[in-house]
Amino acid sequence: MAACPVNVLWPEDEQPTLSGACALCEICYYQCPNVEFSKDDVEMYLHNRIRRPDEPIGITRGVFVGRATKSDIQTNAQDGGVVTALLAYALESNLIDSAVVAGRDSAWRARPEVATKYDDLVRNAGTKYTPSPTILGVRSAIYEYAKSRVGVVGTPCQIRAVRRIQTSPMGNRRLAQAMTLAIGLFCMESYGYDKLVESYVTSKGIDPSTITRMAIKKGSFIAMKDENELLHVPLKDIDAFVRNSCKQCDDFTAEFTDISVGGIGCPSGHSTVIARTEKGLELLKNAEKAGYLELRELKPEEKGFLKVLNMAQLKRMRTAVKPTQAAV
Repeated sequence: MAACPVNVLWPEDEQPTLSGACALCEICYYQCPNVEFSKDDVEMYLHNRIRRPDEPIGITRGVFVGRATKSDIQTNAQDGGVVTALLAYALESNLIDSAVVAGRDSAWRARPEVATKYDDLVRNAGTKYTPSPTILGVRSAIYEYAKSRVGVVGTPCQIRAVRRIQTSPMGNRRLAQAMTLAIGLFCMESYGYDKLVESYVTSKGIDPSTITRMAIKKGSFIAMKDENELLHVPLKDIDAFVRNSCKQCDDFTAEFTDISVGGIGCPSGHSTVIARTEKGLELLKNAEKAGYLELRELKPEEKGFLKVLNMAQLKRMRTAVKPTQAAV
């Protein structure tokens, strides 16, 4: 949608939809990671090598447990607030001039927001659990805000789109060059907005506009108003609302980012943080030195690290096709 040169692809019910006369240029085809995605090409682009067999969650340069140090970030952000803190430092240090994050409207419908200052980041902090067309936000940053060094926060599939654009022989060069930092979120799945929020949450007598935070913790889906729980149900109760495309994804830890962040394998109020590129590791270390983050190394033998590996393996196994199914 973001790369369409005649602007006729737009989201409708969370799907790219043709809204005008297609120019038959095929540009959208060559940006899409679901059409073609070469892990080897992307890893050569990022690391000048491909992963070894002993790198089950992709190439890494360090794995840490961390949290933001600023109290307003801790209050508003998810888990340890690491993503918000990293973006705040990246803006302050001029590594980026804007960041595309997932915001929301009053009814909890996710949408991309272009953050250009600290307050924008804090206001849009927190996980939304329904899809936001992130790369459209990058286009907005370029053409509406005149930005050229954009940090992108996304789920694994969205980060794959970033890398597909950057490595495709027909990738949109302006988008590719503008996306200078990619931070990925651990993700097992996301949910359709119409099913999860418009239908299910409202069927429980909850007005979505009263929700201040959503979370998935210890096998439960939770919706809160400030410190009070409005809804707390087992994840199996909302399994039917998982988006079909998520069932085909095998990437849990956002393997093709500069930095990956998630709430698995760490204490409450913290995040697991994986530095993947040299740029990502340098950003982490500099943000820590500047007082934006507290970090400690997460060693491979620790229980938290093993939990991340297990979750990644579980997602891969879930998408694997059994030989008997393939035969049929």
